[in-house]
Amino acid sequence: MKLLDAFKEQIAQMGPLKRVWLTTFNLDIAFVESRILPAVLDIDPPVGRMDYEGLQRALNESNIDFRVYCDPRMIALDKPKRTSIAVYPVSVRKLAADEALYLDGEHSLFHPKVFYLEDKNKKIVLGAGSANLTLSGWGRNQEAVDFRTVSSNAQYQQIKQFFMGLDEEPNQDILPADGDILYGDDPKWSFIHSLSELTLMDALIANGELTTLSVWSPYLADNLPALIAKLAGPYLRVELVPDLAAGQFIRTRWGEELQALITVQRLTLFKPPAERDPRLMMTHAKLWLGESTTGRHLAIGSWNFTGPGCSSLRVKGRNVEAGIVHPVSKRTTLCSTVWAVNEGDFASEELLEEEALVPGSLPPFDLTVIFDWQRCEYRLTGKWFLGKPKEGYRLLLPGIKKPVRLTWNTVDGTLASPFLIDVEQSAALLDSPFYTLRKTGEADWTGTIVETGSEYRRALRFKSLDDVLDSYMNSSEPEQSDNLILRSVAGQDELFSEESDETEYLSPEATSYFRLFQAMRLRSKTLSAMDNREQLHRRLFSEPGCLLELAEMVKARVEKEPASVFNWFLAHEVNSMAALAQARLDDINKKNASSTADISAHQWSSLRIPPPPLKGKKSTQRYLDIIRKECGYDN
Repeated sequence: MKLLDAFKEQIAQMGPLKRVWLTTFNLDIAFVESRILPAVLDIDPPVGRMDYEGLQRALNESNIDFRVYCDPRMIALDKPKRTSIAVYPVSVRKLAADEALYLDGEHSLFHPKVFYLEDKNKKIVLGAGSANLTLSGWGRNQEAVDFRTVSSNAQYQQIKQFFMGLDEEPNQDILPADGDILYGDDPKWSFIHSLSELTLMDALIANGELTTLSVWSPYLADNLPALIAKLAGPYLRVELVPDLAAGQFIRTRWGEELQALITVQRLTLFKPPAERDPRLMMTHAKLWLGESTTGRHLAIGSWNFTGPGCSSLRVKGRNVEAGIVHPVSKRTTLCSTVWAVNEGDFASEELLEEEALVPGSLPPFDLTVIFDWQRCEYRLTGKWFLGKPKEGYRLLLPGIKKPVRLTWNTVDGTLASPFLIDVEQSAALLDSPFYTLRKTGEADWTGTIVETGSEYRRALRFKSLDDVLDSYMNSSEPEQSDNLILRSVAGQDELFSEESDETEYLSPEATSYFRLFQAMRLRSKTLSAMDNREQLHRRLFSEPGCLLELAEMVKARVEKEPASVFNWFLAHEVNSMAALAQARLDDINKKNASSTADISAHQWSSLRIPPPPLKGKKSTQRYLDIIRKECGYDN
C-alpha cells in the first residue's frame, strides 16, 4: 500500500505523536484498527482478538489523541470495532446553521479526507486528498494525497478553523497556541475547506482571471454544461480526465449542449496520461489545476467535478470538502492525449442510476451517545431538526436490557431525557459499540457510540476465582498473566466455547479458607497503601482481577449456591474490601483534589453483595455473629 508507506514516512520524520486526527466520507473501522492504528503506534498489525487489546493498551500508554471524523451515513456497520478509538459522526445539520457556508443540512455530504499529525514538539503535518479510510481508498484505488508541514500562522489558522468547526464543544486549546512553533519552510500552500468563506475556485483564480481549468475527477455533474457555465466566465476552457464506469463509460449524460462545448473546444476530454495498473479498481484521484492571469495553482483534495462536490457555487447544497492548494510552475499539466469522444462513450441512464450514490436517510434528529469507561455510564445529547419533535422513538443500547424511551423539549427541540444512563454490564460494549433507534413502522437506524475514558476500558478477566486470588498473592502485573480471557463474547469464542467457560466460571473452587483470607488480606494491604486515585480506580474497576470482577464472580456463585458457607465468607470479604477502598479514596481526595479518577455512586453500589442468609441452629447463628464481629463484617 503506497499510501500507507507514505503515511508511515511522514510519522517517521516526526517526534512522539500527540494528536492524530483523520476525516473521511466512507469509514471501515476494521481497516483503521488493523492498518492505520498500528502504523501510528509503530507495532505489528493485529492478528487475533487479543492483539487488538494489546493495540488498545499501546494507544492508552502512548497518550496519543487518536480520533476519526466521518459522515454518519457511511460507516460500514457490518465491520467489527475491536478497540475504543474515538469515532465522531459529523452533523452537517449543525454546520448548516451558518448560512454563509451554503450547506444543505439534509443532503450535503461530509466528504473531506484529511490527515492531521502533531507531535509533542508541536510540529504539524497536514495531509489531504481523495482516499477514504477504507481498504479501497488505501490499497485498491488510484488516489492522490498531498502531505505538507505547517509553515505559517495562516496555514495553522486554516486548519484550526476546520477542526474547531467539527468539534461538538469547541475548545480554544483544541490545537497548539497560534502557530508559535513552525517547522515547515513553505508558506505558500493553503488548506482550503468548506467551513471557510474562501472556496476552491477562489484559491484557483488567485485574484486573477481563470482561463483554463484541468480536472481529474471520477464523478461528474449530471449537467456538465450548466456546471461549467456557473464556475467561471464564457471564455473558460475546461479539460477533464474522467474515470470510467464499468471501465469504458464517462459518468455523465451526453447532450447537444455538451457536444457544442466540445465542438468549440471549451470542453476537452482526455485519456489518463499513464496506463492504470489492472489490479486497481478505479481512479479515484481528484486533481484541479487552474491557470489564471496570476499563475497556475494545483489543488489536491476531495473535490469532485460536480456542483456540490466543487463546494464553490453560491447556492445551498455544497458538500463539506477539503484539500491543499499551492502554486506550481507554468509547465505543470494534468492532461496528455485528447480523447475524441462521441455519444457512445457516455453512460446510459441505467448505468448512471446504478452508479448513483444514495446515502441512507438520517433520523429527524441528531443523537450523540457517549460511553464513559471511567464512570461506566452513557451520556446523551440530541437535537430535533425536521418538523416538530414527536414521541415514539426508543433507544437500544449495549448493556441495557430494556429499550430507552426518548423525550424531547417541544420549545427548542433538544433532548429532554434521558441524559445519563448507568451501565452494569459493560462487556456488551466490547462486542457491539453501536446503538439502535427504533420506531414502529420505520426502519431501524444504527449509529456508532463515542467511547471516552478508554484508559479505564475493562476488556480482560481471569478464567476463574482461583486465578483472581492467585493474582492477589502475586506481585506481577495482572495483564501479564497467562490465565486471562476476553470479556467479550466474540473474543471468548476465539478461544473456547461459551459453555466450557461458564462451567469453569461457576464450578466449586478448591480454594481453602486460609488461602482466601490470605489473598484478601494481601489485596487489602495493597489498596491501603495506594496514594494515586487513577491507580486505585483501575484496581477497583478496570484491570484484570479488579474488585468489580471479583464481585461479579461472587454474585454468580451466591446466586447458584446461596446456602454455601464459603460463599457467605466471600460476600463479606468483598464488602469489607469495598468499604476499605472507599475510605482510602476519601483519604486520597483530601490530600489531592486535582485528580480526575471520579467514581460514581452506581459504581460503588456494583461492588456491594448482599450476603446470603445462612440457616442453622441458634448455636450456629451465635457463631456467625462472633465471626462478623471479629472480622468487622458488620462495619
